[in-house]
Amino acid sequence: MTVHPTHTDVFGIANELCVSTITDVEVGLASQRTSDAAEAIQHQEEEIHKVEIARIAAKHEEHEKQERLKQLDQDRLDIETAERQLQMQKQALRDANDDSSGSTSTGDPVRHISIHSIYSLLTMMSDISGNYKGQDDEASAG
Repeated sequence: MTVHPTHTDVFGIANELCVSTITDVEVGLASQRTSDAAEAIQHQEEEIHKVEIARIAAKHEEHEKQERLKQLDQDRLDIETAERQLQMQKQALRDANDDSSGSTSTGDPVRHISIHSIYSLLTMMSDISGNYKGQDDEASAG
């Protein structure tokens, strides 16, 4: 049986077309696999980035919480200090009032104690109000 030359040409062209199509499909599949792998890596990197951002945010929030607790503790200590200083001032005033109503033979020691008590009171009041040495100089320089 002999094959007609046009049939041979048709089979050859069909064979080349099939080979070409198979090659194109394989190249497309390889390209798709590469694209899918790159997309999976990108997705993985995005997830890692999200986890890192969440970790940093949680760390920052914990730091802020610790700072707030530290500030509350410092405020509590400042209040306790102010209360103690106020008690000391009250006691100094009581002592000054008691000393000024007392009598001595010369009268001088009572006056000296009263002046010393008032000086202590004024010193404590300036400490509470925040007028520490050097603050006025810094405020006027700024």
